[in-house]
Amino acid sequence: MRPGIFLATGLIVGMALPPVAAQGTPPASTNAPPVAPGTDFTHLELDELLAIRIPVVYGAAKHEQKSTDAPASVSVVTREDIQDYGYRTMGDLLNGVRGFYTIFDRGYYFLGGRGVNRLGDFGGRTLTLVDGHRLNDPIYENTSLGYDFPLDLDLIERVEVIRGAGSALYGNNAFFDVINIVTRAPADFSGRGVEAATSYGSFDTYTGRFTYGQTSTNGLETLVSGSYVTSTGNPILNYPAAPALGFPGATQRGGDDQTARNILLSVAYNGFSLQGLYGLRTAGLANGPYGAVFNDPRNTSADERSYLEARYHREFAPDWKVEVRAYADHYAYDGSYAYPTPAGVVQNREAPRANWTGGELQLGGPLGENHRLTFGVEGRWDLQQSLLNYDVVPYHLYLQENHTPVTFGAYVQEEYHFAPPLTLDAGLRYDYFSSFGATVNPRLGLLYHPWTDTTFKALFGQAYRTPNADEFHYHDLANDANPGLHPETVRSYELVAEQGFARHYRITGTLFYEDVEDLITQTINPADGNSIFENVSRVSVRGAEAELEGRWAFGLRARASYAYALAVDDQTGQRLANSPRHLAKLQLTAPLYPPKVNLGLEVLGATAVQSAAGDRVPGRVVVNLTLNARDLIHNLDVSLGIANLLNQQFYDPVAPGFAQDLIPLDGRTFRLKATYRF
Repeated sequence: MRPGIFLATGLIVGMALPPVAAQGTPPASTNAPPVAPGTDFTHLELDELLAIRIPVVYGAAKHEQKSTDAPASVSVVTREDIQDYGYRTMGDLLNGVRGFYTIFDRGYYFLGGRGVNRLGDFGGRTLTLVDGHRLNDPIYENTSLGYDFPLDLDLIERVEVIRGAGSALYGNNAFFDVINIVTRAPADFSGRGVEAATSYGSFDTYTGRFTYGQTSTNGLETLVSGSYVTSTGNPILNYPAAPALGFPGATQRGGDDQTARNILLSVAYNGFSLQGLYGLRTAGLANGPYGAVFNDPRNTSADERSYLEARYHREFAPDWKVEVRAYADHYAYDGSYAYPTPAGVVQNREAPRANWTGGELQLGGPLGENHRLTFGVEGRWDLQQSLLNYDVVPYHLYLQENHTPVTFGAYVQEEYHFAPPLTLDAGLRYDYFSSFGATVNPRLGLLYHPWTDTTFKALFGQAYRTPNADEFHYHDLANDANPGLHPETVRSYELVAEQGFARHYRITGTLFYEDVEDLITQTINPADGNSIFENVSRVSVRGAEAELEGRWAFGLRARASYAYALAVDDQTGQRLANSPRHLAKLQLTAPLYPPKVNLGLEVLGATAVQSAAGDRVPGRVVVNLTLNARDLIHNLDVSLGIANLLNQQFYDPVAPGFAQDLIPLDGRTFRLKATYRF
């Protein structure tokens, strides 16, 4: 960790120096008020331009507001960040956010935050939204972070990372945080509205995207985009020995390939909008998960996600709005695994399916000068929640289940301004689930703005995560179902301080405490010795985060963050597995030939963690570098990204179901990308 600490110290000292004469790109965040569309900037001084832009978020309160007014600790990753740091997946993007980290088992990424990223489950404690539409499926509730994420990152305008319990607004899965992904508007595609991109990278990784976006004179907005990814994957992966599991170590050759196809459709006119998203990803799993044969190319997986949502939005009276939406979603998983038996290798299929539909009505606006009210109702009907597992030849059916649960929710949120510097934010939500009953979850926030550039927040929230279909109903020869499971709950307490100074800098500090009860854990059923999910664990997390960011002339900007988290199992008194106590991150964008050419640098550091088998996984410092040339030739952008620049060998811990304890990650990789606007 020493190189990362030295770099962090140097950057923080550099950011404290007097700013360069202000000119160049406006900042992504200041404490100045937001700017109305069509504002004339020609009369402003260049120093004023650097103080105009401020992060605006929607997901914290279901209406747009400055991040300093949001009842949460919020980070915003912009389209500029995605370009400058060459992010290839959502996992890359979130690894750059304060306090977050991921692990990769060569098939899927798993997201952790504030010291919690449990090995052996599929997550579901982060709610992921695309333009407010829920992506978490009811089978596993997992958060898609790799090429299984169904949206091309080039189509993202910003990613809002909203920390803390969010069930008071969103219900299920808004447990530790909410990630709201806002897509680009059709008007962003200038000229003829056509944009094409392609890239080539390590392991014969090819990507392509074609996008058409246009706003017609009558107000019709249209966006259509298709993209693909294909990769042969890492040809040779060396796995270390895992004596505790009886794994002698081995080399995987091939079977690390992936392909993905994504489609986005968006049409809007006069308050009506229709959005559809489709994604299909297939991947090789030759590393032998869940007892499958190691190095067997027949181990594969496929994830298919899609939704279609119709929405109507209308504003009436002074600043009041009504929004109605209806949607239909689909998720399918196809897993094929080669299992050893006394009679030879048998091919096993896992094929769950989910189809669901629902809707929401939301109404919000001011009540007098000091009140703002938001309330809504929503319902969902799972038309299909099916689980299926069988051997192909000879055919043997192990599991066939189908359930059709119904949910209903109602929420209300009140913002009351006692005086200009003091705001109370209170929210409450009631949810009913046909599978287990009702739950009520509150949220309370007190925001204090003693000075223009200063914000203090005292926040409390309660949230829940329901058992998913896999935890409720999965059973076979070695696993028992448990329909008696009930939701996990968390009570979150947080103090946040945000300070802007010298017009070019912002510092954020956070203290937090998370109290998690009834954590769903896979245990052994004493009645038959099978695995079973039960509400048995209680976890407490204490920690702090700090972040310093600044922006100077010609587009020079930097961000340094540090996060400390102590996540403890209250029953054993031991730290959780896969829980780094310290995370340190540096991000720097340096102009080489402003405004056309810049260099993006990321240094991501994490301390050691413990694997599922109790082995120590060493800490790491990862350096990523991206060279960007914008408008190199008329309307042509080119970038070269190098991940793991120092070519270090790192390993991630994985779930207990793997024969090996640690999974090797890729060494140095590159990507050359070109984007052309017609």
